[in-house]
Amino acid sequence: MRAILLISFLERRSYMKKGIDISEHNGNINMEKVKKSGIEFIILRLGYGKNQNQIDKNFKTNYEKAINSNIPVGVYLYSYATNINDSKEEAKLVLDNIKGLKIEYPIFIDMEDADNYKAKRNVSNATCIDICETFCQEIESAGYYVGIYANLDWLNNKINDNRLDRFDKWVAQWGNSCTYNKNYGMWQFSDKGNVTGISGNVDLNYSIYDYKNIIKKANLNHLTNSTNTVYHVVVKGDTLTLLAKKYNVNWKKIYELNKDIIGDDPNQIYPGQNLLIKEE
Repeated sequence: MRAILLISFLERRSYMKKGIDISEHNGNINMEKVKKSGIEFIILRLGYGKNQNQIDKNFKTNYEKAINSNIPVGVYLYSYATNINDSKEEAKLVLDNIKGLKIEYPIFIDMEDADNYKAKRNVSNATCIDICETFCQEIESAGYYVGIYANLDWLNNKINDNRLDRFDKWVAQWGNSCTYNKNYGMWQFSDKGNVTGISGNVDLNYSIYDYKNIIKKANLNHLTNSTNTVYHVVVKGDTLTLLAKKYNVNWKKIYELNKDIIGDDPNQIYPGQNLLIKEE
């Protein structure tokens, strides 16, 4: 099932698109301006760790804005796993929170230790490799395209193991070139990018693979199964009446499809709720 094994050298190197990765730390983003600035994909931070309260507070808002601006997205999770069981729980958190979403780029595990959390708990390189492999296997077995984000030092010295070679790498190496000597699908080349629509610096990336086409051809990420299924992540100001008008459906139908989420009062919907609008 792994698409990466079928990607030729020409497919990998004859394609390149510019994108960004974002989180709640990037604040309130004007996605239409981002789109017009030439950004062609976005990797969204889903969260950090294994618990629902660690979901990025802007994840669903950023997702909705990107989709409405016709910018394809992938997601990443900053891993705080210290063992295989933690890694499985992190994978489950990701899968629970992307269900029904249109994810046209890979799901990445972010393997680093910016706050020395792993170092303080004596997490070995061997365990980090196990964590990466476990996460990737869990995501892959659920039908999604998966990869590993790490900086050059981690890739070369901490998680350099042939068990991980078949998973795409997203290399963080800020500068004019990427010197990673194994195959990689994405390169984060700056953490100080300036993009119209975003206040302050933002991470800049190149996608080396045509992920959108590869994932579609491989029937991954549940895209073919959800072609006629429409979800909407609620933002401030939304009502069922407004959603019904936007998607040309009856508001009562939306309510019936989502009564378990909305509750007894159809006039009360809240930002962040992922509502099923219609399915065929």
